[in-house]
Amino acid sequence: MLGTGLTGFSLPDGSFELRRVPAGDYQVSIRRLGFEPLTRQVSVRAAAVARLDLEMEALPFRLPGVEVTLRRPDLVPESKLQRQEVREANPRDAGELLRTLPGVEAVRRGPIGLDPVVRGLRETEVGVYLDGTRMFPAGPARMDSPMSHFDPTAVRRMEVVKGPYALTWGAGNLSAIRVETQDVFGEQRGALHGTLQSGYDENLGAEELGASLYGRPSETVSFWAHGAWRQGDDYQAGDGALVPADFVSSEARAKLGLRLAPDSRLTLAAGYQDQGRIDYPGRLLDALLFHTLNLSARYQLARSDGVFRGLDVLGYVNNVDHEMDNRNKPTADPANIPLPFGLDVHVDAAIDVAGGRVAADLVPGDGWRVEIGGDVYRAWRNAVRTIRRRDTEMELPISPSLMWPGATIWDQGTFVRATRTAGGVSLSATARLDLVRADADTISDYFAENVSTALRQTEANLSGAVSLSAALSQAWTLSLGAGSAVRTADATERYSDRTPASKAQISAEFVGNPTLEPERSTQADLWLEGNFPRVSLRLDGFVRRVSNYITIAPTDLTKLLPLSPDVVFQYVNGDADFLGAEGSASFLLADPVTLSVGAAYLWGNDRELDEPVLGVTPLSLDLSLRYDDPSGRFYAEGKTRYLGSQNRVATLRGELPTDATAATIPTGEYATVDLRAGVQPFRGFELRFGVQNLTDKLYADHLNAKNPFSGVPVPEPGRVLFLDAAYSF
Repeated sequence: MLGTGLTGFSLPDGSFELRRVPAGDYQVSIRRLGFEPLTRQVSVRAAAVARLDLEMEALPFRLPGVEVTLRRPDLVPESKLQRQEVREANPRDAGELLRTLPGVEAVRRGPIGLDPVVRGLRETEVGVYLDGTRMFPAGPARMDSPMSHFDPTAVRRMEVVKGPYALTWGAGNLSAIRVETQDVFGEQRGALHGTLQSGYDENLGAEELGASLYGRPSETVSFWAHGAWRQGDDYQAGDGALVPADFVSSEARAKLGLRLAPDSRLTLAAGYQDQGRIDYPGRLLDALLFHTLNLSARYQLARSDGVFRGLDVLGYVNNVDHEMDNRNKPTADPANIPLPFGLDVHVDAAIDVAGGRVAADLVPGDGWRVEIGGDVYRAWRNAVRTIRRRDTEMELPISPSLMWPGATIWDQGTFVRATRTAGGVSLSATARLDLVRADADTISDYFAENVSTALRQTEANLSGAVSLSAALSQAWTLSLGAGSAVRTADATERYSDRTPASKAQISAEFVGNPTLEPERSTQADLWLEGNFPRVSLRLDGFVRRVSNYITIAPTDLTKLLPLSPDVVFQYVNGDADFLGAEGSASFLLADPVTLSVGAAYLWGNDRELDEPVLGVTPLSLDLSLRYDDPSGRFYAEGKTRYLGSQNRVATLRGELPTDATAATIPTGEYATVDLRAGVQPFRGFELRFGVQNLTDKLYADHLNAKNPFSGVPVPEPGRVLFLDAAYSF
C-alpha cells in the first residue's frame, strides 16, 4: 500500500491479505513479473474487511517464464521480494533450473538429464511429478532423470518441498518436486497467444527451437500446443579438454481443456519426446534413444461455498523405452581392454507406469480445511543386456543378462490432511498409509542360488507430518515442521543382478536385495521469513535421521563381467544423520536494482559405513545484482557462486576429496561468474544474451558422476556465450 510501508505476497491462487490496516483511503500497487502493474483505490473502514478484486493483464511482449519456488513445511510457497523468474537462465535441461535454489543440487552424468538432489536426498528419495503424474527413470544405471523427459521450454512452474511434507502428492516423498506446464483455463474467451523462440550456445554447439500456441476459442473449450527441438555437440571444459556431449531431443505436447460447468473442468493431456544418441561420459554406456509417452486425464471441481469445496480426479500412463550401447566407449576397441577382441554391449530397457489420484477438499467450518483421498501407481521395469564379440558378433557365455527382471512395484496410498487457521496461526497435520507389493517375473540362476528367491515382498508403511505457521508480526513469519515419510526400495536396489550403481561412484558390480526394509526419513524444520517493503529475508534449518538408509557393503559374490573390479557390492540397510541450513536475502537498493545473497551448508554421516554420506554439499555462497528497467523492456544481471572445499567424502563409495590428486578436476573451492541481459527492442520481440562461466573456470560439481574409465568427475562446461531470440503475441 503506497506510502504506508505495508506489503504482502500473494498465494498460488492469487489471493493476498493485509492485516491491521488503519481506517482510511489508500492506493494499492500490485506488481508481478510478466504482467502490467496495477494501482487501485481502496477505502478501509474501522473494524471491517475491505475486499479488492483485481485482474492483471499479461505483458504480450514477455514470455511466460518459469517460476521456481520452495514450499515451507506447511506447503505455503516462500515469500520473496521478487519471485525467482529463471526464464533468462538459458537452461538446456529442466534439472539445471533446480541449481538456482538453495539446498538443491543436480548430478551431471552427461549433457542433459541432470538428476536432482535435495538436501542430500537423491534418486527415488525425491518424488518427481509432471502435472500431477508420477515420473520415474527408465535406465537401470539411471542414465536418465525423470526431469529429462520434458523440455524446459514446456515448464511454467516448479515447486520444491525439502522434507517429508508432500504426503498428499504421492508415495515415498522424502522430498518432492512438482512441475506444471501451461494452464489452459487462464485465458479469456477469444484470446489467442503464442510464442516462438530460438537460441544458440557457443562452446556447447547447442541449438534450440520452441513454439507454443494457446487460447480459448469458446466458453467451454481451451487448448495448448507446444513443440521443442534441441541438439548439442561436444563442449570444452575450462582447461580446453573436449568433453563428449552430443545429444538431440525433440518433443510435442498438447492439452485440451473442457469447461463442463461453471465450477468443473476436464483436462486431457498428451506428450511425446524422442531423444536420439546422447553421450554420457559419466556412464559405461551411451544412450541410443529415449522414447517417452505421457497421457493423462484430469477432472477438477471447485466451489466457493458449502462444506464440499472441490474434487480432483487424475488418471495417467507414462511409458519410456530406452536403449544403450558402448559404440564410442573404450571397451569397443581391443586396444583399450585386456581382451583380444572388442566388445559390443547393448541394453534394452523399458518402464511402464500407470496411476491415478482422487482427492476431496472439505471446509467443515471454524477455520478448518480437510483434504482426503488416495492414489495408486504401478511401475513395471525390464532391462536386458547382451554382450557380443566385436570381431565375430558371437554372444559371450554370460549374455544375455537381466539387469531388471521384469520388476513390478505396486503402491496404493490413502491420506488425510487437516488444516486450521485462526488469528494468524495455521496448524496442519497429515497422515498417509501405503500398501506396497514388489515382485519380479524372472531371475537368473545365479541370483536364485547366491542372493535370494524371496522375490515377492509386501509392506504397510505409515507416514505423517505436522506443521505450524504463525505471523509473529506484520513482517515476520515463523514456521515449524516435523514429519516422517517412508520410501520403498526401488527395482535396482531390490533386483539388480551385478550391474553398475548410480548412487555409488564405484565402477564395480552391484547386486540387489529383495528383502530390503523401506527407508524412513524423520525430519524437523525451522523456517523464519521476514518481508519488508524493500527487503526479504529467509532462514531455514533442519535435522534428519534416515532409518534403514539403503547403503552398500562388499560381498564375496563373483563378478559377471571380466573387466569389472573383483569386489561385488550389495545393497543393505543402515542409518544416516543429516543436518543443514540455508539462508537468503533480497534488497531492493533502488526501484530497478535488486541485490540478492544466499548461503547453504549440509552435514551428513552414514552410520553404517561410519563415514560421510555421499554427496554432502560443502558451503556455498551466491551473490547477484540485477537491474530491471521500470518499463519491463530491459534487464541485466550479474551472478557469482562460491563453493567451499569439501573434504568430508564417502570413501567407500569412491568419492574423492577436492584435493585428492592434481589430476582430479576440482569439485570444491571454486567461484564462477555469470552475466546475462535481455532487451525488447519492439513489442512482441525479445533478445536474451550473456555468458556463463565468464572466467572459463575448470570445475566439476561435487555430485557429478565420474568417468568410469579415467576416474575423473565429468567437468562442467567452460565459458559459454549464448544468444536467444523470442517472439510472443
